[in-house]
Amino acid sequence: MTAPEARERVKSRALDLLARREHSVKELGEKLARRMEAAPEVVREVVEELADKGLVSDERYAEAHARDAVRLKPRAERKLVSELVERGVPARVAARAVAGAFADEEVDDRALAIRLADRYRGRLGGESTETQWRRLAGYLQRRGFDNALIYDVCEEMLPEPDRSREG
Repeated sequence: MTAPEARERVKSRALDLLARREHSVKELGEKLARRMEAAPEVVREVVEELADKGLVSDERYAEAHARDAVRLKPRAERKLVSELVERGVPARVAARAVAGAFADEEVDDRALAIRLADRYRGRLGGESTETQWRRLAGYLQRRGFDNALIYDVCEEMLPEPDRSREG
């Protein structure tokens, strides 16, 4: 296969991937490198060309990811920013996109934590209060919420655990 043919194949595959959903520049480059038998410089050139033309954009990707995450699988603001940075989005772009998604949905970490706790509380029936606290706290912690907020939400949503048995 000639170099121009290889470039066209990589570009075609990149456009197919972008037609399905937004990708960060880094993510698109990594996917193409993994899936295509092309020289790394060809992949890099194609991704740069698509970025220059505005077909792949870290900003659009970050906004779409943050918006979907807040609506569909809520987690703390700092966790969303961290996820985007891991996927190659610059920290400032990630923070701006996540803040925008939170503003658009008119929520903050506290509101999301309460929403998640309310959904999760149904799974906790029949367990001791202490176990409910531990499980809800772990659930919220895995979604990136800080300990002070987790304690406040548990205190608001669950009865106080019986600490009289502690040694």
